[in-house]
Amino acid sequence: MKISISSDRSYLFFLGLLATAPPLATDMYLPAIPDIAQFWSVNESLVNLSLVLWFFSFSVSLLFYGPLSDRFGRKPILLYGLLLFSLSSFLCAFSSNIWQLILFRILQGMGAASPSSMSMAICRDHFQGKRRQQMFAYIGVVLAVMPMLAPSIGSFLLSFFSWRFIFAAQGFIVLVSFLLSIVYQETATRLRTGKILYVLARYKGLVKNPEYFLSNSLMGVLTGPFYAYIAISPIIYINIFQQSKSAFSLFFGLNALFSMLGALLCARLVRRYSYKLLLPVGFVGYIAGSVMMLLLGSFSAYLFFIAMMTISFFLGLSRPISNHLVLDQVDEDIGSASSFLVFYQMMVGSICMFFTSLPWPQPILAFGLLALITPVSVLSLWPTLLRRLEKKEKRTAANLVEDPIEQYP
Repeated sequence: MKISISSDRSYLFFLGLLATAPPLATDMYLPAIPDIAQFWSVNESLVNLSLVLWFFSFSVSLLFYGPLSDRFGRKPILLYGLLLFSLSSFLCAFSSNIWQLILFRILQGMGAASPSSMSMAICRDHFQGKRRQQMFAYIGVVLAVMPMLAPSIGSFLLSFFSWRFIFAAQGFIVLVSFLLSIVYQETATRLRTGKILYVLARYKGLVKNPEYFLSNSLMGVLTGPFYAYIAISPIIYINIFQQSKSAFSLFFGLNALFSMLGALLCARLVRRYSYKLLLPVGFVGYIAGSVMMLLLGSFSAYLFFIAMMTISFFLGLSRPISNHLVLDQVDEDIGSASSFLVFYQMMVGSICMFFTSLPWPQPILAFGLLALITPVSVLSLWPTLLRRLEKKEKRTAANLVEDPIEQYP
């Protein structure tokens, strides 16, 4: 009997499994970093290089996978990336020194970029309208849950096995995704032709698409403070508020939970309400949490958590809709658009992580200011973007009226 990925539920499981790849690679081995440093008698900063260079190779690879999938299809790019991810994970498990581990982690980052970008591209290919928004919301749930679970899974495995088993487990999990991808049927129906360099040059077309460029530039900055929180949260909870590591893990996990709840609520609300209403609601809620952070976040760990919980909830509510909005502005070069969307968010996140990691005399206030400026800027420019999108919708509707045959290819 032939197995296929056809129903919405099977697609959701498949896309969710693909979306787990990056958080598995970044968060699952974090508890093992001290053990790895001790095992090879090296400084932890050297082991952390395996994380930094992973992000670098991941981000750069994103820019290539999207255009290549527009040329050759999603499936071959997905199979290549997942196979590279799985093999490099096993190589990490059998590393004989720290430099081999760093090298194999770079390869792992190159592989992880494939499922990260292809999950969005496949969702854009296969689903339409509000159903696509729902699927992005469900993927958002996975993206919120995995960073919460991955460190705990890594800590659990360390209780019984060595750090090498964590990378082996990553390899086996991604191998399941690879096997499922074999039966996945190609969703890219219009492939680009021409030489590889010509295909990579398709990013020029995205930049010239004002609706895509503006919506991606505006919506992409919303995730910046969330990445900054990941970088600064241990300092705030453990160093400033003198919380234990277990308490920090609880606060961190609960914050991810509220991000997940926001995404789940989004999946329900998009059935009844337009993005024109839901996105401003998300922006205003984001601003409310940021104001709370500035006014109250420095007083206690609990007030800081409540403020950050509010920010994460409304980010979780708005992120799936904003991703849908960005990708809805392209009819071609969907793989390139998906890759650049993720790349841009990662770059903004890296800049925000650097900003909050500076030696600020009051880091919570610096973070709160960043968290406030971001949604205020987006909300202030939202009417301009909305007018452009509405004009595009009117042009599209007028073209369909003038040439109704195009509706039934």
